[in-house]
Amino acid sequence: MTLEQEIEKTIADAYMAKFPVSREHHEKLINYIPGGATRSLSYFKPYPIHIDYGQGAYVYTHEGHKLFDVTNAYGAIVHGHGDPDIVKAVQKGIAKGSQYSTPTDGQYKLAKLLCERIPGFDRVRFVNSGTEATLFALRTARAYTNKDKILKMTGGFHGTHDCVAASTKKNVITAGIPNGMTQDMLEVPFNDFDALEKAIEENVSELAAVIMEPFLGAGGVVLPNLGYLEHVRKLTSDNNVLLIFDEIFSYRVHTGGCQALYNVIPDLTTVGKVVGGGLPIGVFGGKKEIMNIFCHERTDRPLYHSGTFNGYETVMQAGFAALFKYDEKAVTNINKLGDHFQKGLLESFKTNGLNIQSNQIGSLLNLHFVNETITTAEQVLKSEEQLHTLMHLSLLNKGVFTIPRGLFILSTIMTEQEIDNLVNKIDETLKELLPLIKEKYNHLLL
Repeated sequence: MTLEQEIEKTIADAYMAKFPVSREHHEKLINYIPGGATRSLSYFKPYPIHIDYGQGAYVYTHEGHKLFDVTNAYGAIVHGHGDPDIVKAVQKGIAKGSQYSTPTDGQYKLAKLLCERIPGFDRVRFVNSGTEATLFALRTARAYTNKDKILKMTGGFHGTHDCVAASTKKNVITAGIPNGMTQDMLEVPFNDFDALEKAIEENVSELAAVIMEPFLGAGGVVLPNLGYLEHVRKLTSDNNVLLIFDEIFSYRVHTGGCQALYNVIPDLTTVGKVVGGGLPIGVFGGKKEIMNIFCHERTDRPLYHSGTFNGYETVMQAGFAALFKYDEKAVTNINKLGDHFQKGLLESFKTNGLNIQSNQIGSLLNLHFVNETITTAEQVLKSEEQLHTLMHLSLLNKGVFTIPRGLFILSTIMTEQEIDNLVNKIDETLKELLPLIKEKYNHLLL
C-alpha cells in the first residue's frame, strides 16, 4: 500500500467508525431520495453525516457526537442554531397563522429595515430563495431596459435557474440546460477589467445588465482587486448598462453589504441567507425608478411577479429578529473573530512549512491548497481536490463540521477560545497530511 492509500484509508476508516448511524440513515434515505441528499452540496464520500439537531455553535449527530459548526447552513445562519430571539419570533409568528396571501406588517418591518441599511435599496420585493431573487432581478433588468443580454463573471454563483447556470465553461455543471440559454449570456473572468470593457463595448446595444458578486463567494472568497468595483460601476454607468450586485452571500460582511463597505452602489441588488434568520428567503430590489416597474399605481401594465410563499409572514418575523440583533456592533465583533481566525491559520501554514492560501473577508474564509495569491476563479480550480477531501473528513473525525471545499463560515455565538481550538484542529490535520504533501504535492511547501 502506498503512503497516499494508507493515509486515505486511515482517515476514511476513522470516519466510518465514528459515524456508523449516519451510514444507516444514508442507506435508508437513498431508497427514496436519489443520492441520499436533496441538495447536491450535502453529499460527500463515503456518505454524509446526518444531523439530529443544532444548538448554538454546535450540531449533534445521531451518534451523539458534538461538532463545531463552521458551515452555518452555507451562510444562512449567523447567530448559531436555536437563537432564542429568532425562535421566539418564529413561535409568535406561526401561532398567529402561517400565511395570509396579503401584505403584512412583517413585510413592512423587514423591507423598511433593509432599505434603511443597504444603500442600493430604495424598494424591495420578497421571494423564497436566492435563486428566485437573481431570476427576478434579471427579469427586472430586461424589462426595464428592453434588452435581453446579461453579462456575468466566471466563478460567480447566482443560483441554479437556467439563465445563470448556463455556461460554456467546463467548471460548472450544465446538464439539462438548453444550449440556447447561452445565446444571451456573456461571461468574462472576475477581476479582468479589460475583458469586461471589451464585452460591454461589443454588446452594448443588446446588454441589459452586468450581474456579479462583489467578491466570489462560493467561488472561493476571491476578493476584488483595488479599484475593480469602482471601474465596473463607472463602465456600466457610462454605457447605460444596469449593474446588479448579488449580495446573497456577501451581505453579512457589513450592515449595508459590500456595496456599503466598498462604497460602490449598484442599480439592483439581491440578498438572502442571513436575512431570513435561518429560514428560506430571497430579496431583490434597487433604485425606485427601476422597481416602480412593479407598481400598480404608476403603470397600467406592471411587471408580473407572484409566488404563493412570497413574504411568508413567519419568515419576515424571523428575518427581522435576526437582522435587528445583527447590528454594527455584532458585525464588527464577528469580523474581528474572522481576522483572528485568519491570523491563526496563516501562522499554522508557516509553522508547517506550507505555502497555501486562506482568502478571508469578515466572517468568511476559504482555505486553498494553492501556492499563489488567488485573485481569479481559474486559480481556485487549481486547489488540490484530494487534499480538500481528506481535510474535510479528518476535521469531522476531530469534531469540526466544515464545508468540503475548504470554506469556513463563522457565527456571532462563537468565541476566540473556540476559534483557537478550531485552528489547533486544522493544524493537527495539516500535520496529518504533511507526509502526503511532501511526497505528492511538494509544490505547496515553502
